[in-house]
Amino acid sequence: MMKKVMLNEMTALEVQEMLKNTNQVTAIVTFGSCESHGWHCCLGPDFFVPSEVAKRVAEKLDNVVVLPCVPFGTSIHYNRYPMSITLRYETEIAIAEDILESLINNGIKHIYILNGHDGNIPALEIAAHKVKNRHQEARFLYLPDWWTKVGPIMGNRFEVWNGLGHGGEGETSIMMALRPELVNLEDAVSQVPENVIKINEKVDIIWDIKELTTTGATGDPTKASIEKGEQMLEIFVDLVASAIEEMDQRGWEY
Repeated sequence: MMKKVMLNEMTALEVQEMLKNTNQVTAIVTFGSCESHGWHCCLGPDFFVPSEVAKRVAEKLDNVVVLPCVPFGTSIHYNRYPMSITLRYETEIAIAEDILESLINNGIKHIYILNGHDGNIPALEIAAHKVKNRHQEARFLYLPDWWTKVGPIMGNRFEVWNGLGHGGEGETSIMMALRPELVNLEDAVSQVPENVIKINEKVDIIWDIKELTTTGATGDPTKASIEKGEQMLEIFVDLVASAIEEMDQRGWEY
């Protein structure tokens, strides 16, 4: 029987047994969103992808527990396409703080924050810093933007923009590997924001998605494939698992 790794699937007795040696338990906390990813893709890649990756990592390693993914995020820059369920930054910070505090209060002080959505990045960093300031003994790993880490490892297997984009080649591929029934590739449209890419070489831009695309997606999802998605998943799982393994070997000392 597959071992239980999802916290909400465990009984209180099973959690108690797991926590007997809390110095060895690592919690993966995942954060997603619900928003348009173009006409071709479902609203939930930022939920489905980190959820599944965290689960696979925990099944691969010992003493790792996965919290249910927070399904909503800060998506104010995606509001102009249906249908963003967006949290205020203050709300996102408060939710993240409360989750992290709850783990620490239960004795879990090794925490991997796995984020699936670009809009969550500043809120989660603020929350982690605030909790760290209150609990100096806690140790945090934070992967704010997995797509920028997995892409370079994929190398030339991507055809356009290193696989980047919101619902682009990479994100659509990984969803095709995970939940192919939630992707309608016949509705995919290539929309690579060339001007923004050039400007981003010099400075970051505060944009609204309507300024970049007519569908809510950027990049080139027409180049997506299940094969690319499976390669991404393998790389992504190894990226998370190897970091936790290395920290375990170091006794979670920075």
